[in-house]
Amino acid sequence: MKPIIFDIETGPLPRTEIAQFEPEFEAPSNWKDPHKIKECIQSKQAEWYEKCALSATTGKVLAIGWMYPDEEPQVLCSGDEATDIRTFWDLITYHGAVVSKLVGFNSNSFDLPFLARRSWKLGVRPPAVLMSGRYLCKQCIDILDLWRCGVTSDRISLDNLSKYLGIGAKNGHGALFAQMLKEDPEQALRYLKNDVQLTFKCARSMGIV
Repeated sequence: MKPIIFDIETGPLPRTEIAQFEPEFEAPSNWKDPHKIKECIQSKQAEWYEKCALSATTGKVLAIGWMYPDEEPQVLCSGDEATDIRTFWDLITYHGAVVSKLVGFNSNSFDLPFLARRSWKLGVRPPAVLMSGRYLCKQCIDILDLWRCGVTSDRISLDNLSKYLGIGAKNGHGALFAQMLKEDPEQALRYLKNDVQLTFKCARSMGIV
């Protein structure tokens, strides 16, 4: 079974689409200055919106990067979220069966659940065999899970793991991907491809591929 190393980048949905999910923010009850109260609420709103890309209810898939071992990374970034997700599902399945090992970083906790949840929203059918009861199928291999060695509270970033293993470093920050994609698409895609390559190199160093 040939591994596919993958990574997704997400961004927030337009505020008009997710207004129903926005909490009602308040300033401390003992504040009296209307200007300070307004600033406090606006700051909390901005902080909330910055994190919207991390939830499938308030964010969307902007790009999916993937590669086979020792091949160049490829990117799905058509501007049509449903098409990109459907293409990715088609890439990893054959007649409904998952035919590739899905190797990612924090992918079992973030990437795959995000893709599945956005699929349900967009009317795209995720592979039925992806879920096995409460758990993802055995073909889903998460480098971060392996790094934890059973210590579920242990965490490390892809950047620090890459530096620790001596295989490179990230060339940007995922939180800025949506902005990068608007302002400099080539830079954004270079960032994603580099993340996919780092994920592959970490997987190789750790004996996953």
